Amino acid sequence: MDVSELSLDARLIAVLRERGVRELFPPQVEAVRAGIFDGVNVLLCTATASGKSLLAEVASVKAALEGRMALYAVPLKALAQEKLVHFSHYRGLAKIGISTGDFESDDKRLYEYDVVVVTYEKLDSLLRHRPSWLSSVGVVVVDEIHYLGDPKRGPVLESIIAKVRHLGLKTQFIGLSATVGNAGDVARWLGARLVASSWRPVPLREGVYHGGKIYFSDGGQRAVGGAGGEAEVALAVDAVASGGQALIFTSSRSSTVRIAKAVARAVAAHPAKLIDVGEAQALAGAVLSASTSKIIGRELAELVARGVAFHNAGLELEVRRLVEEGFRRGVIRVIVSTTTLAAGVNLPARRVVVADYERFDPVVGREEIPVLEYRQMAGRAGRPGLDPYGEAVIVARSRGEVDYLMDRYVRGRVEDVKSHILSGPNLRAHALGAVGGGYARTIDDLVDFFSNTLGYHQVKTSLKSALLRSKVADAVDELVEWGFLERDGDLVYATELGRQVARLYLDPETAARYINLLKAVRRGAVSAYLYIVLTAPDFPRVRRGRVSREVAEEVLSALDVEEDEEFEDVVRTVAMLKAWIEEVDEDQIYERFEVAPGDLRVYVDLFEWLGGAAARLAGVVGLEEHRRGLERVTARVVYGVREELLELVTALRGVGRVRARVLYNFGYKTLRDVARASVREIASLPGFGEKLAQSVIEQARQLVE
Repeated sequence: MDVSELSLDARLIAVLRERGVRELFPPQVEAVRAGIFDGVNVLLCTATASGKSLLAEVASVKAALEGRMALYAVPLKALAQEKLVHFSHYRGLAKIGISTGDFESDDKRLYEYDVVVVTYEKLDSLLRHRPSWLSSVGVVVVDEIHYLGDPKRGPVLESIIAKVRHLGLKTQFIGLSATVGNAGDVARWLGARLVASSWRPVPLREGVYHGGKIYFSDGGQRAVGGAGGEAEVALAVDAVASGGQALIFTSSRSSTVRIAKAVARAVAAHPAKLIDVGEAQALAGAVLSASTSKIIGRELAELVARGVAFHNAGLELEVRRLVEEGFRRGVIRVIVSTTTLAAGVNLPARRVVVADYERFDPVVGREEIPVLEYRQMAGRAGRPGLDPYGEAVIVARSRGEVDYLMDRYVRGRVEDVKSHILSGPNLRAHALGAVGGGYARTIDDLVDFFSNTLGYHQVKTSLKSALLRSKVADAVDELVEWGFLERDGDLVYATELGRQVARLYLDPETAARYINLLKAVRRGAVSAYLYIVLTAPDFPRVRRGRVSREVAEEVLSALDVEEDEEFEDVVRTVAMLKAWIEEVDEDQIYERFEVAPGDLRVYVDLFEWLGGAAARLAGVVGLEEHRRGLERVTARVVYGVREELLELVTALRGVGRVRARVLYNFGYKTLRDVARASVREIASLPGFGEKLAQSVIEQARQLVE
């Protein structure tokens, strides 16, 4: 089908042509015939690079041109940023916005936009606030809808759809995924037409590697040179030598670095010239400049200079962006990654190598990855327009594993998406959200609300209505016990505290723990406030190094808590954040705690939300001293500074922890000090130039006046 045949605004057709889209792929044609541009709910389960995202973008902009609003929901902030770039093609036709944080806000400003890219959690939070502009939403796109099966994000998606249905919005749902085992079941729940296809623009060959050979699922075999070394190295260099690129997925952060170094050595030793040395060295310089950790920056830059990179959650976003862009441009020939890349970032390669089919889980030990995860990785194989084919190869460690891996993963069926919303913690959280957001006022209302979820749809018993009512009643009883709800017979009300918990998008159990700990604080020490906030399960735990007795004693002197393994893990994490807010260098933090800049950004973002939420709760329950203490500690974590720098870093754009310390040490300790300074004086300080000095002084003078 030619794009000119589509019943779309001529301006949209023109944009598609500018993007090089002339003919639709077969799955796209099927989706058009299913009604994706006619307001019909559609679930698109088609292969990676088959064009499903393009159709969802066009449907969103089409709605905007018709005077309606579109919401495009993704699971991760990084994907939201990437999607914002994709929508830049349509900026002449629609005003594009993004909203991924601040769960307490209803973002009234969003009505100014035609298309808004949101994370799942932000969209659910917006629906809890029920801003007036919701009535104008005509399209809701849910990207990566297989996250319905995720224990945490899945219930959020179900809650979104239940809320939209409750509000009676005349909204088209478009679901996108490459990997849903029970797509028909999910489509029936959504009330959507299913478009399922395995068609790909680049043919995919899948196989298992062992002993110098790839055994393909079609019976073919391919010998791979250099088989004497590591399997991943041989497979990567073979792909690069034949003119392609390789993505290697491995289970741990340390192995991304180790394998990347081995590949870089092999690339450098290859008799043929496999990379553009000049471009690679220029990119390496940019990586080194962008990295706040000189240890990691140097390690990565040395590899990038040889056309290879590692990619994991320890890298800050700007460094990741440079690596990803370098790979897209072909400067980087091989990336070795943890599964951070497989979660939707669009980086196709000639060959995808799955180095590990097991990973370590701290609770259950080693476990096999699901078929869904393998499919997400394998789907990256083959660059449309560049590769004649794509190869996905999983590595077997013994000959006996070859047949097992072929059956389990290459020929294996993707797991069914199973709901988690009716489990206790999820049911409590979303019941409170439903009552606090005005979606339910009685037990019957809550039963009706949850009967719109996939979880209810999947219950296989004739007594499922009675079962749901029992579960809802138990959840309500717990929320009443915590003081978040009040119950009068069948009527249910959110208390002011409960409404605040719902607005803050807090897990009720975490909120109850915060309140109990804050009420028990004997003295407001920084370590105690850090400890309280870090008890939330959202925070990863620092497990490296010995427990600081000094920090442990600070916590124990302020709180009556038990010293167990969990206490020790939280105290290690407290010690790491204490180092951060005492302005310890990031490389020292990395060496002491094995917390890299990317990890630190996760802690800071989470603490900004949860520390701020704990402060608000303290205020609601009348603990004003603790509210103020938590606000100060949260600000210090956000900026990574001692308390004396807060005035400078919170007020002056362009001044972070390093420049603020420079100002302070040179005698500019307050905004008034900066306002009195001359441009020449500030410009002469380390890290400042004339332009920044002028901006900082102007800001300070405006604030002082």
